[in-house]
Formats: sequence, C-alpha cells, structure tokens
Amino acid sequence: MFKYFTLCLFLICFLSNTSKSQNYADSGYYYQNIGIKEKAAAFFEEYLITDPDNFQVRLDLAYLYQSMNQLSKSREQFEYVSTHSTDENQIKLSKDAITALDSQTVKNPSTVYADSGYYYLNQGNKTKAAQFFELHLKENPNDTKTHLQLGFIYYDQKKLGNSLKHFDYVGKHSTVSKDVETARSASFVIRDELAYTAKRSIDIYFYNFYDTYQENYIANLVTHVNFLIAKRTYTGLYLDVYTDTRSRKDLIFNDRYIELGGFLRYHFIRNLFFEFRIGFAHNLNSDSNTINVKPMLIYFNRFGNAKIYSKGSSSSNMSFFFDMYYAAMYDLKYQNAFLQMSFEEVLRFNTGGYSYLESYLVQRAQFDSRRLSYNNYAELGTGLRFHPDISQFPVFFVEPTYKAYFFGETKNSFQLKAGFYFIFRSKL
Repeated sequence: MFKYFTLCLFLICFLSNTSKSQNYADSGYYYQNIGIKEKAAAFFEEYLITDPDNFQVRLDLAYLYQSMNQLSKSREQFEYVSTHSTDENQIKLSKDAITALDSQTVKNPSTVYADSGYYYLNQGNKTKAAQFFELHLKENPNDTKTHLQLGFIYYDQKKLGNSLKHFDYVGKHSTVSKDVETARSASFVIRDELAYTAKRSIDIYFYNFYDTYQENYIANLVTHVNFLIAKRTYTGLYLDVYTDTRSRKDLIFNDRYIELGGFLRYHFIRNLFFEFRIGFAHNLNSDSNTINVKPMLIYFNRFGNAKIYSKGSSSSNMSFFFDMYYAAMYDLKYQNAFLQMSFEEVLRFNTGGYSYLESYLVQRAQFDSRRLSYNNYAELGTGLRFHPDISQFPVFFVEPTYKAYFFGETKNSFQLKAGFYFIFRSKL
C-alpha cells in the first residue's frame, strides 16, 4: 500500500512540474501573440530552465530576441541549437540565422554593439563588454552613458588611464547631474591613484597658521620627488621646512629647521609606510648645520566617505567621516624621538562643485623622549574649514583649541588658529 502511495505522489509531483513548465511555454506564446515581447521572452527563459533541450522553444526565443534587437541574446540561442540539436533542419535554420545576424550587425552596428556590451556586462564578462562599448562609441562618440560604463569597467580592471579618459568626458559633457557628480569624483580619486602608482611623482604638503596665544605665525612645508623603484618602494629627494616668526635661542616655541636630502620609503599598505631620510639640516634655533638621519613610521586612515563633487540636486550634500594619523620617528639632529597622533571627526557640507564647508572636532597629542615642554602636549578643539570650487586649491580654516602641556613650565593655553593648508600630488 505504501509503495502505491509513494508512486502516486511521485507521479503527481512529476506531472505538476511538467504542467508548470508547460504553462511557462504556453504563457510565452500567449504574450508573444499579443505583442508583449519582454514578458514572452521571460516565460520562455523560465521554461528552458526545466527543459533546456527543447530546441523549438529555443528557436522561437532566438527569433523573438532578434525582433527585439537583442542580438547577443539571439545569437546565444541560435548557437545553442546549432551545436546541440540533432535535427538537420533546426541546425540549418540556426546557422542561417547566425549569418543573418552578422549581416544585421554590419547594417546597424551601433545599436547592436551597445546591446552586446550590456549583455556581456550583465553576464560578468567585462572584457567583452568593454570591446563592444568601444565599438559603439566609434559610431556614437557622444554617448555619455557608455563612457560612464567604460569608466567603471576600466577602473575595475586597474586600467586607470583609460578609466580617467572616460570619466573626464562624462564630467565635461553629460547633462545628468548625478552622472557628472559620479564622474568628477571618480576622476579626482583616479588622479590621486595615478600619482601614487606613477614611476615619477611629486607631492607637496604646506600647512601654516597664525596662533593668537603665541602671537606667532607657524609654517610647515614638506615636498617629495618620488621615483618608484620596486613594488610599493620609492626613493627620491625631499625638502622639509618648519619655522615660525617668534622663536629665538632664549625663547623657543617650536623646533625650527630647514632640511634637504634623499629618502627611501616602503608602503606595507597604501596608508602604512616606513620612510628613512638622510640629508643636510640647518637648525634655525641654534643657527647650526648637521647631517640628519630620520627614520619614520606613519599610519593614516579615513573611515566614512567624504563627498568630493556636488552638482545640482543630489540625494545628499552632507557627509561624515573620521580621520586618524599616527607617526613615530627619531630625529638625529635633535637626538630626540617623537610620537604624534591626531583624530578628527568631520561633517562636510558640499556647497556646489568642489566647494565645501566642514565643521569638525580635533584631538591631537605629541610626545618626545627629551620631555621638552613645547613638544609634549594634548590639544582639543573644534573648527571650520572652507574649500573653494577649484579641485586643487588651499583649504582655509579657523580653529579654536585648548592646549595642555605635560612637562616643564609652559602654561596651558587657549588659542585661536587661522590659516590654510594645501595638499598636492601629481605624476611627473
């Protein structure tokens, strides 16, 4: 009795699945007859999941795709029939259809190339998708949507130069605000990556401000000319200047120096590196010269996304991120070891183009092995920053802070800092 019950249950399930599968085919032909081709194709595809070798349905689906101008999908179905079917008539029909598709491609290449590009992109074959998109652009060079797709594809493939070319085109020519935002932000990031990976590059860091408590103007300039000599390994020349307007031999507010020399730097990861410097140093506080050796270990990171470019109406012109910075170093000219750290919590409001206004909290600390009072402190504060609508331009800031010193007689202080900083990196 149980055997008969099991057999009946199996037959019911089998017939149910067969009936369901047949319903997909019937629905496909129904929607095809009333002219709703997209639905018809979807039902045919569902049917072929359960019965992949129904070559008649495949042929009907192939012709349907051909009529919808989705020629890549049409060719896929014709090729399946021509290589799997044993019916000579079906094989001949498929091969003739493939020849006709080739002819259609020649007569109307633009639409076919775009269709094929998106087809292979959806299949995950980005190399073939890029080939068809490039062919499409030869016929339609002003198609910004295709330029945008190629920008993403080439970026994923690490072809940064090609990616930048297409993103730049979209940023200059698209009339869609969202696409312009995406493209110009991507171009900004890619230029930075190209500088980082270039065989020759330059980077400039210039930070300066006026301190109301010290009544002192303080400036720091660091420049590297980088030569990539191995994977993640750089060498080259550096210039490091730190100075202020008030320090003197009997009253030192800051270590002041001018230093020029060579360096070797190795990146463990993009934002963690070791740099070894050796150069000629002039100590401005003591008016003396020396050869300096300075090994440095530096780590920095950003958590969250800082929106780079804003155009027109956007989903959001506000972004929040957290920056951190650590540095450990030994400076032979001062015979002193230093530990520095900094944290910033930043709320950015994009005000149009590359322009933004930032409100932020800042926490800094510095220590040295000689326990000099002016080198050992914690600093807490807040601030406002503004960047005009020029991609490579200084950032202006106003920053009230409270500074507490750990050693010596230097008094804790409240100060207002106002100035600007400029960070620039470019391949040579």
